[in-house]
Amino acid sequence: MTPIPKPDIQTAVEALRDRDEYATILQFIYDEREKFFGDLRQAESSNDVMKIAGSVAALDELLAVLS
Repeated sequence: MTPIPKPDIQTAVEALRDRDEYATILQFIYDEREKFFGDLRQAESSNDVMKIAGSVAALDELLAVLS
């Protein structure tokens, strides 16, 4: 039996883009990103700032792939 090739990430994203659940997931990621910016205002140390910045960067990269 010939194995069915798995789609790459862009193909998978395109297949899901029109679903309501996809929009819900994107909105959740945007909301979490904004929450981290709010946390940034409350950061008390440079270590806290770096952790939050890393989280925002990870979400930005995820949004770039999904958008």
